[in-house]
Amino acid sequence: MQELLQDINALRRGIEALNKRSLEQGQPVSRAELDEVLAKVKQEARFVIDYKGIAEAIQPHLATPAKVETTLTTGTAQLQQMIAQIPRSVPVVGEVWGFTSMRLAFATLVFVLGLVCLSTYLWKEKGAAEAKAELLQQQLTQKQATLKWLNDGYVDLKQDNPKAAQKYFPQ
Repeated sequence: MQELLQDINALRRGIEALNKRSLEQGQPVSRAELDEVLAKVKQEARFVIDYKGIAEAIQPHLATPAKVETTLTTGTAQLQQMIAQIPRSVPVVGEVWGFTSMRLAFATLVFVLGLVCLSTYLWKEKGAAEAKAELLQQQLTQKQATLKWLNDGYVDLKQDNPKAAQKYFPQ
């Protein structure tokens, strides 16, 4: 593995040297120079991968079926111990809102009935207010009709008999 990294570093150094030389001289690198660097790297680069050594180095870190089985067994045992510690029922301390006692059930019932009565009362008041508004609208319409009749009658009387209009409706 180390040899492979050394070869890669040698290639990188060669390419950097060519690049630096190219930038300093202002000339592109020739094919012959590139072939020369590649030949040096090929001569120096000889490596063999030791697969057995790599496998032996990795092997202690891999999980074996026996390790997996023991881990699962201990994990299951620990989980069962934690579940066994959870109580199946918990006593209620103090008062809880709901139907745990007759007094609280009665209070809840009174609260619900109070809401129903309040909404019924408000609905009834809304209906009465709407009826009163409708009655006032009808009265307004009648007054407007009467005023229109009086106005139209005055105009007709003034046109037909100006003296009588002056006598009864002085200005």
